[in-house]
Amino acid sequence: MTLQAFSQRLRDRVQTEVQLAPFTTWRIGGPAQFLVQAETLRDVADTVAGCRAANLPLYVLGGGSNLLIADEGVRGVVLSLHAMKRMQPFGNKVLVQAGANLGTLVNRCNQAGIGGLCGLAGIPGSVGGALAMNAGGRYAEIAEFVERVVWLNPQGELESLYREEIDFAYRRSGLRFGVVIEAVLSGTHADPAQLAARSRQIMHEKLSLQPYQEFSAGCCFQNPMGHSAGRLIDLAGCKGMQVGGAKVSDRHGNFIVNSGEAKAEEVLQLMQQVTARVQVAHGVMLRPEVQMWPARDVLSLAA
Repeated sequence: MTLQAFSQRLRDRVQTEVQLAPFTTWRIGGPAQFLVQAETLRDVADTVAGCRAANLPLYVLGGGSNLLIADEGVRGVVLSLHAMKRMQPFGNKVLVQAGANLGTLVNRCNQAGIGGLCGLAGIPGSVGGALAMNAGGRYAEIAEFVERVVWLNPQGELESLYREEIDFAYRRSGLRFGVVIEAVLSGTHADPAQLAARSRQIMHEKLSLQPYQEFSAGCCFQNPMGHSAGRLIDLAGCKGMQVGGAKVSDRHGNFIVNSGEAKAEEVLQLMQQVTARVQVAHGVMLRPEVQMWPARDVLSLAA
């Protein structure tokens, strides 16, 4: 691939062989062949069109959480939406672009008296990534607040979808196959002081249980139906297990932390070991929650 695949207006802004580790919360990952940092919808559309025309892989980068990038990096185009982070509350709703930080969104909604989204406090990442994977936790999932989403679908067409048209499920949505641009999220009218207090309560709970001061990608595994993945991992004796610089957190079993110069392959090996040990101990097969670039099948590797 050459720069000719990009529109003339984008070529001067395309970066090559950019290390991706600093863009991720795990601080792990090799270089992107090409990196485009979009600032407008046109930037996104031109990048998607170029990838489609040249038949090149496209990777969409939001906040870099919930993501494991291979040590050798990725061939193709990484599209960063970090600069697209405008948000505008109105009434009990908020219009927010995909690159906005989810924690910042929660705080802004609290200040504007938009209730409900405080249940997402402490969840890392960008709004676009949260929508693509239906991010959530004990108190809320982002799908609960979606009114509509504007995205470029897998065919590169701009669409506006209402919530009923989006296939939301536990830790996934149909939006992951395109590029989210912006969304309108709807909450309830509530007292800002009470919302801020509720967010602080949730954050205090998470800080007491999760290794927020260490490099991680959040929860590594989905919760199996009727179970807590972290508890299964703990009961299987996995806490403290380590492969190179990758370690199962002593604080929360469902977090793998980068305790030093961890490599992606070390994280994968540790995930495989945890998966195998939980399978033996509980007869439950854990499924990864983290996304992997390029895609890898941890389950088949652990078998």
